[in-house]
Amino acid sequence: MKFLLFSKIPFEVFDPVALIESYCFQSDFYENYDLLLLKGKRKVEDANKIGARIGEEVLPECKIVTEGATDLRIFQYDNKYGLDSFLELDDEAINDYVNELNERVIKKLLKIKTIGLSKATKVLHTLYPEIIPILDNALQEEYCKEINPHWTEEQSNRIFIDYYKNLGEGDNMQNLTLILKTISGNNLVCLTKVMIFDILWWSYLKAKKLSQEKKINWSTIK
Repeated sequence: MKFLLFSKIPFEVFDPVALIESYCFQSDFYENYDLLLLKGKRKVEDANKIGARIGEEVLPECKIVTEGATDLRIFQYDNKYGLDSFLELDDEAINDYVNELNERVIKKLLKIKTIGLSKATKVLHTLYPEIIPILDNALQEEYCKEINPHWTEEQSNRIFIDYYKNLGEGDNMQNLTLILKTISGNNLVCLTKVMIFDILWWSYLKAKKLSQEKKINWSTIK
């Protein structure tokens, strides 16, 4: 299957379902993090189960920010309307919702000691897994390198907007829908389209780095 990253970077995964399954049984993330959704909504501290490494001393500050913004319009697309409906909004509406998220949540989280955009998005994805992506350091570096060399995490709204724009381009959503349908049929539950795409682009960037550094010619991901 072919995918796009930030509307400009093409990559191909030859058996994405196998890759997703490997994520689920080769790491502890699926069992200890994703499957928590079977018990209901996850908590802020659960972000540490996917490598956020947020210290106990700042967890209360993070909770104050997230608990004070549960009424954000973008969060209504987490379980009530869904990612597909969000992407059907026009550009102006998506930009407006993202800017609201940036002003009321992201900027406040970034003011907390030790919290960068990677940790902030892991917290928000933990709480809103269907609509908020993880924008970790590797993805930010790729964005700076390939899309906007002048970008900084203080402009978090820009990378969010470009992330959502990308999902709606090419065959991204069609492929993610097919993958989700397939793994759900195998009773591989609790993975959202956002998390599936996270696994795919993270794998691609890791493979790309190793290819460049070690001259590895991967047969499963290009």
